[in-house]
Amino acid sequence: MLKQTLTTNEAAHTLLADEFANWTYDGAMAITQYIEDLSDDMGEDVEFCHVVIRCDFSELSANELVCYYGHLIGRDLPSDKSWASNCEEIMSEIIEAAAEYIVAELDNGNFIVRNC
Repeated sequence: MLKQTLTTNEAAHTLLADEFANWTYDGAMAITQYIEDLSDDMGEDVEFCHVVIRCDFSELSANELVCYYGHLIGRDLPSDKSWASNCEEIMSEIIEAAAEYIVAELDNGNFIVRNC
């Protein structure tokens, strides 16, 4: 078996090159850092596979987070999700309710989530 050790940048660029994923640079760096931290916490090397990462994680905009996780707060939300990025109170509730799925909140306003 052949193994290759990747740097953070190499792993992130591999994710960015995946034509079937929609990672931003911030998202690719965040998920790579998350996996590195997980490896450190476990004390074990993690096998890097961009396909597995694409299947297990997603980068969502605030509007997408509302669409996929808004039901967790138990209230009716407007059908037009464009309000999401401007409504801090409800977004805070959704982020809190979806905390077990959210891996990172990015500077660009997006979120890295574990797919259910």
